[in-house]
Amino acid sequence: MPQNDASLDQRPSGAQAIVGAAIAVVGALAAVKPTSAILQAINDAAPQLANAIPAVITACGAVIAAFSAPPRLGRRK
Repeated sequence: MPQNDASLDQRPSGAQAIVGAAIAVVGALAAVKPTSAILQAINDAAPQLANAIPAVITACGAVIAAFSAPPRLGRRK
C-alpha cells in the first residue's frame, strides 16, 4: 500500500552531508590552531575541556556527514 508522504517525493539534496563535512573541517582547524580566542578562554576555565572540543566537533561533523544522503553531483535531467 503506497504512502502519501510529501517527503517521499523529494530527493535529498545532500546539504546535510555538506554541512556535516564543514563542521568536521571547523573542528580540524580548531585542533590545528588552538590559539583561537574561544579555545583560549575555554582553556583558562577548563583545560581538559579545551583539549577535547576540537575532537568532539570533528567527530560530530563526521557522524552527521556519514549518516546523511550524499550530495547530488552531475547533471540534472
